[in-house]
Amino acid sequence: MYTIHQSQIKLVIGATARLTSLFTALFAILGSSSAHAESLLIKNVHIISGVAAKPSSLQDVLVQDGQIKAIGKQLTSTGPRLNAHGKFLIPGLIDSHVHLDGVPGYTTSKPEDAEMLKQAHEQMPRSYLYFGFTTVLDLTGDPKFIANWNQQVAAPKAYFCAPVVIPNGYPAVWMDKDAQFTVPAAKYMLFDPKQAATYPQHFVEAAHTPSAVVNAAQQDGASCIKVFYETGFGPKRNLPVPTVEMIQAVVQAAHQLDLPVFLHGNSQDAYEFALKTGVDTLVHGMWHEHKNADQLANQERLKQMSAEIVKAGIAIQPTIQVLYGEQEEVNPEFFNNPLVSHAIPAKLATWYRSAAGQWMKQMLTEELSLSTTNPDEQYQVTKKQYQKPLNTVKRMTAQLSADGAKIMFGSDTPSGPFYTQFPGINGRWEMDRWLETGMSLSKLFAALTIENARALKLDKEIGSIEVGKQANLLLLTKNPLDAVSGYDSIEQVIVAGKIHPRASLSASKFK
Repeated sequence: MYTIHQSQIKLVIGATARLTSLFTALFAILGSSSAHAESLLIKNVHIISGVAAKPSSLQDVLVQDGQIKAIGKQLTSTGPRLNAHGKFLIPGLIDSHVHLDGVPGYTTSKPEDAEMLKQAHEQMPRSYLYFGFTTVLDLTGDPKFIANWNQQVAAPKAYFCAPVVIPNGYPAVWMDKDAQFTVPAAKYMLFDPKQAATYPQHFVEAAHTPSAVVNAAQQDGASCIKVFYETGFGPKRNLPVPTVEMIQAVVQAAHQLDLPVFLHGNSQDAYEFALKTGVDTLVHGMWHEHKNADQLANQERLKQMSAEIVKAGIAIQPTIQVLYGEQEEVNPEFFNNPLVSHAIPAKLATWYRSAAGQWMKQMLTEELSLSTTNPDEQYQVTKKQYQKPLNTVKRMTAQLSADGAKIMFGSDTPSGPFYTQFPGINGRWEMDRWLETGMSLSKLFAALTIENARALKLDKEIGSIEVGKQANLLLLTKNPLDAVSGYDSIEQVIVAGKIHPRASLSASKFK
């Protein structure tokens, strides 16, 4: 399976006699600004804090300068007020597995597509917010791109992992053999003794030890390290993978700097590798068991492995929706889903349905060797071919959950060039996939909020509704602990104390 201003103020002071009056005026302005700080008072709301198991009685929440200032009854403020009339206030959601750069499924740059792409780039951060995601983690992020992203007003706050790779391994293999050593992320490439002859002359081994690359990542502002165990798929197979010792050294260096280590891996082999290396999180569910293994014996090994993962404290991101997203690329009815129009601008959706936009679907049907050209039949055959990995990941996720493993919410948006894994909506669908494995609504809520914040070491800032934390909040008309449809009842999205009515974030505004 395929797996963005910093203002400068210049004070021009003329005659010396005017110095005192100018500074007096300046301090008066600053004092006034401080006394009338930007605030928001949310009245009469049931709070689902992320730390309490049930909604609170009616409370008020005072937000000031982007932070929660007070929580209580009959609070007052001279600033704007939002009367919630008994609705529900929850923390903003966190998706800890996204890829922010690029428009899903668009790989060219044609002049005639300029307006379409402009709309797409404007909408994608809004689509995350529309579906409630106020914080995202880019697992292969570029520092400059993330800094630019975080300058946007209507966008979730983004953090990033540094991708630590080896030459010709995943995902470097998808680049030109020379380009993998020249892209910005090449600074995080490890020296692999088995491929010593592969490196260009300018490559300095001492700058690419586990300690060196982890230090470089931290200096660039990375929140985590991502490593890879992937032997390949599609046209790229039998790829080199790092040794256990290499990743153990990466983990040791990262932990010394308090950086968690995420491992890309979706196979049983990758899970075994995780247990040997001491990584913190596996960023995919187990999609593939050992090939040709005795099923009865292997199921016993998977149960044992689940217990070992729990004991080791390794968190798991199931990312089940990735597989559904791939098969939905072949679904002729995909764009008839009413949620899609809120995520994808109309011009882009029209392009996706054109011959040019259907290129990935064509590749999939060829890869799957579909014998029929009838769209409905193609979809049904594709679903059958995806049933085995879906059964595997659902069964293993259920086992891990039952055993008490840390299940971490991440959607892998998008996992590849799939329009069916569009920002925001893909995370919403991942919620459904979790519930299909038998997980509870309360566990899902915790994973979307406080547990993700803890895993990212951000729980002092986000993840729950508490005094002193950032005011990333969602106002809902329904309780999401009663039904997952509660997440579809978002009325207001509050990011750093600023209100965004949900309707203003919908892609449907683009015609």
